[in-house]
Amino acid sequence: MTIAAVLTAAGSGSRLGRDIPKALVPVAGVPMVRWAASALASVTGRIVVTSPADALADIVAALHGVPAEIDVVVGGETRQDSVRAGIQSLAELGDDATVLVHDAARPFMPVAVMGRLLQAIEHHDAAIPVLPVVDTIVTGVGADVSYLHRPSLGAVQTPQAFRLGPLLDSHRRAHADGVEATDDGSLALHYGYRLGTVEGDPLGAKITYAADLEAAERRLSA
Repeated sequence: MTIAAVLTAAGSGSRLGRDIPKALVPVAGVPMVRWAASALASVTGRIVVTSPADALADIVAALHGVPAEIDVVVGGETRQDSVRAGIQSLAELGDDATVLVHDAARPFMPVAVMGRLLQAIEHHDAAIPVLPVVDTIVTGVGADVSYLHRPSLGAVQTPQAFRLGPLLDSHRRAHADGVEATDDGSLALHYGYRLGTVEGDPLGAKITYAADLEAAERRLSA
């Protein structure tokens, strides 16, 4: 099985209260992008990292020494644009290659979850890690509020695994159709590809706010 990865690292650090790209924000002295790339390097030797245009050199420096062939490319205006740019640079691997799409903002996803994804992709076009939702979820506000059935809900994480052919096709069609999605699994499902799920992990939580960063620091120090 040919395995590669796309690691999105083009987001800003504004919600963390930082004036540097989020992927370069350190956790325990190590940039988030390096934590995430090092985990991916446990399962693949080829990683494409998307970067802000004005931070290419800094992203490259942060990844120096990670044991994988790493290409850093300029990301797009949205996450979806960045993923499309990343996978296009892997097209020569062929439609049957497996690609993990990950976010630097989830730097501590255990490698075991990646293993589950690689097993699941043998029987699907795409596979995503999911955690049960523990909170009660509603939609709407005020008089329009309605409750969702919690046992049927799940929180989606990354990395997500794909056959490269279906992933490229989904992104190209979405770009042509003007379809926007918050993750790649939903794009694959939208265009009729087989989507499987595996068990996620709370350690793969997304770091978005300063409190998330502080919690990650506490976990590492413990």
